[in-house]
Amino acid sequence: MGALRVPGWVWPRSLGRLDVEAGLRAGICVLLPLLALLLAGVPHLSACIAFAAFTALYGRSEAYRSRWVTVCTAGASFLVVIAAAMLIALLGGSAVATVIGLILVSALGVVLSTVMGWVPFGSVFFVFAFAVISSIPLGAGEFWPRYALSAGTVVFCVLVALLGWLPRRIRGAHRRHLQRLRKVARTPAALRDPVVWLHAGETALGVVTALLIAAGLGLSRSYWAAVAVAACMPRPHAPRQVTRIAHRVLGTAVGVVVTGLVLLLEPSIWLTIVIAAVCQVLAELFVGQAYWFALLFITPLALLVGQLSAPAPVSLILTHRVLDTTIGGAVPLVLVLAGTGAAVTWRESRRRDDDGAAARA
Repeated sequence: MGALRVPGWVWPRSLGRLDVEAGLRAGICVLLPLLALLLAGVPHLSACIAFAAFTALYGRSEAYRSRWVTVCTAGASFLVVIAAAMLIALLGGSAVATVIGLILVSALGVVLSTVMGWVPFGSVFFVFAFAVISSIPLGAGEFWPRYALSAGTVVFCVLVALLGWLPRRIRGAHRRHLQRLRKVARTPAALRDPVVWLHAGETALGVVTALLIAAGLGLSRSYWAAVAVAACMPRPHAPRQVTRIAHRVLGTAVGVVVTGLVLLLEPSIWLTIVIAAVCQVLAELFVGQAYWFALLFITPLALLVGQLSAPAPVSLILTHRVLDTTIGGAVPLVLVLAGTGAAVTWRESRRRDDDGAAARA
């Protein structure tokens, strides 16, 4: 009897050097800025750093000729999202303004990802950054100093993302160990594709619906439900499957257990930052192979950074995280199934029309 083969989505396979490079870049871009905040005595400003550091997640295996465009575009997009979120926070965190902002941010992430050929795809990081930062109270004199921290982090991430250019340009035996970088296809024609805009609207609808349901149930950080929706929605023109939704719910549930074990130890702020950076590295290593497994590290990362910015009772955030993710999984499930049914009905209708036209001819 042959050995039992485990499907690739169940357990991570072997890692390539590009995966390791991407993980280390992401970890560095989280660790060093957060340590700088801690040394400056202002760890409560970690949200300004952590969400701008998402810039490091883009262009992970791209050739450098296109990578600098990718990371600069992603970084500029995050700065626009962060500025909008901070402005809403400055104006008192209006619920109506937050909902409108989430609609625009959700659509922006889908359209930009499609046009730019981004990996990771979608609006999940934009939604996460906007929702959290807009919920943090902000004084009039705090806007520009905090925004400067975000801008500085984006610049740092862009520089780190381009560091590998020099070793690949220098001749030597070391180049045999460097994996080939990929070319990325930009598709500006996607701006004229109605399917892309339909998907962007569907994602925005799901994000806002999940947010309102979670808020209506009195969950403390209802934006987690919105983030889960943005993470679970399929790409435009991709098969409408529910696998990613199952991964999200399962991975988050297990990740909450991992987070609970970490917080049970009551780590110091220094150790919390180091653990968050390690989680960022591990998440990047595995996110492209086994999504549920990567969530074992993504969940602690998100919760630990949240605790640095706005501490809350541990039992409350763990319980609410599971409930929010369940809501954030149920909403896209309904949308995916409804969209699949609509697509099948439309194709069947088109087929009958074509058959009728052929018969009349």
